[in-house]
Amino acid sequence: MELAIVSGLVIVFALTGRRLDRFNITPPMVFLAAGALVFGLFEKLDVDSGVVHLLAELALVVVLFHDASTVQLRALRSDAGVPIRLLAIGFPLALVATLAVVVLMFPALGVAGALLLAASVTPTDAGLGAPTVLNPSVPVRIRRALNVESGLNDGLATPIVLFALALLAAEEGGGSHSIMSLALIPAALALLVAVVVGAVAAWAIDLSDRSHASSATSRSVALLAVPFLSFGIATAIGANAFITAFVAGLVFGAMSKTNKTQPLTSQTLEIAADLLGYVVWFMAGGLLLLVLETQVKWQWVVAAVTILTLLRIVPVALSLLGVGFRPPTIAFIGWFGPRGLATIVFALMAVEELGTSNPAIPDYLGVVTFTVLLSVFAHGVSAGPLSARYASWVARANPAAETAASVAPRARSGATRHGELGGRARQVGDCDTGGHAKG
Repeated sequence: MELAIVSGLVIVFALTGRRLDRFNITPPMVFLAAGALVFGLFEKLDVDSGVVHLLAELALVVVLFHDASTVQLRALRSDAGVPIRLLAIGFPLALVATLAVVVLMFPALGVAGALLLAASVTPTDAGLGAPTVLNPSVPVRIRRALNVESGLNDGLATPIVLFALALLAAEEGGGSHSIMSLALIPAALALLVAVVVGAVAAWAIDLSDRSHASSATSRSVALLAVPFLSFGIATAIGANAFITAFVAGLVFGAMSKTNKTQPLTSQTLEIAADLLGYVVWFMAGGLLLLVLETQVKWQWVVAAVTILTLLRIVPVALSLLGVGFRPPTIAFIGWFGPRGLATIVFALMAVEELGTSNPAIPDYLGVVTFTVLLSVFAHGVSAGPLSARYASWVARANPAAETAASVAPRARSGATRHGELGGRARQVGDCDTGGHAKG
């Protein structure tokens, strides 16, 4: 029943997405609300189900590979300062600050549980603020920074989440073997598999293109299979599938000439990421109901609000000291740090690894769920109006640092363009250096 409902909802949303976009209604809003309604009326979400976890894992694998493969590291060289600051300074500062706040507010979690929570809620998701990333009125440099940051920080957070899970599993099992088996060895194997898979995939697709042995459509199908191939190999040999997908995407994006010159090659991969993302958001609605059925703590809401505001804006401001951005720009970048798909998948991973009986799970799920819930609606509704307001300020003030030349984030093409199928706005590849992203 749930499969039929979510499939029908995808069709309806795909056929009405452009009109819904005018009212700032985003895919996460629609599918989260629908999931809560369906799982409330029918059977509750089974968080221990293998199917639920498999779909969530596949969604994250595809998203990680897609985002990493579209970074185009060479294109970043022209203006890498701001994204690097957000990732190398802002992300660690936000992680540490969130860890400190969580330890104070939820001492029962312990350091390992607090680290798991902090790493789960720190990565951002540009899909919830798509009008920001794809609005050509917002300076290219700002859109580029937000897009690259959200495309890479979930990959940075993944090893930390896995390490925290290993620590919690080791504490529960009373030994240190879990840390080696769940974190260090799988991570090392993942790097090895990722380099091989990414490099071979880039070579094979480029060779097929040069020899005219395939069409753009068939190459896009081949590219879609690459993250699933990395997932299968990683699972078979005990490597971490998420690190494998992320690093393989980076290797593929750096090595493939076809991927740089033919953006349409990644269109099928992008559609798959969207569809799997919709399913995860639908399941997130069921997860929300399970949390609301428990005794909701006011600390969960306070922590969620703090995570989305103070613990985001202050690290961003500190990381951008010396760049020359004006206060409205700092506030704009600081506010648009939505939490989304990766956070939900991390939560499902934690439930699968630790079980619902683990004492850390109630507070962990409570904070994660309210953080995502508030972000979905606050960032989704505000993205359009605040982007327009910020763009008007830029037009009046013409700030030099913000309007400096940069490489625009690549907008979607074809049927998946934002406003038609909803769009995750996660394209972080290279494109024109003007103020308008390619359509």
